[in-house]
Amino acid sequence: MKTPSTLTKIDKMLMVLCGLGLAFMGYLAYLHFKVTDGSICNFGAGVSCEIVNKSIYSEILGVPLSFLGLAYFITIFALAYKKFLPQSYRVIQAFTVFSLVFGVNLSLIEVRDLGTICPFCEASKALMLIILVLAWRADKHAERKMPIPWIATAVIVGLLFVGATRYLQAT
Repeated sequence: MKTPSTLTKIDKMLMVLCGLGLAFMGYLAYLHFKVTDGSICNFGAGVSCEIVNKSIYSEILGVPLSFLGLAYFITIFALAYKKFLPQSYRVIQAFTVFSLVFGVNLSLIEVRDLGTICPFCEASKALMLIILVLAWRADKHAERKMPIPWIATAVIVGLLFVGATRYLQAT
């Protein structure tokens, strides 16, 4: 396991990105429960965190999706900091692909069903994409090749999660 003094440059970059993601998701969690209207990212009908965050699509079984974002960034931070698993970077890649599959579905819902986008939601997906690239670059086991079975499994599980979520939100 790495100690803070032996963290690589990529580990530190992953942790900084996770810190930013935690700030975004923390704000969205706050906004989800905020009673009064008003948000720093409401720019009209086409760009509004508040519309997205108060919609029927903002929760799964009563749990705000921003909590899932918090869990994602906390997990990635922990994996980058401590390397609990022998193939931490592969786990980061697979978890990020899963999260991006689910996130792209949420972006489609924003545009298609709500007619607006949430800047913080989309910024968090951009952070995830950067995290994916950094984890791929740091993955010494892959010799710069994407771990196809891991990624394929993450995509399949992500699509199953999308289907389950849509079913739960429809009922």
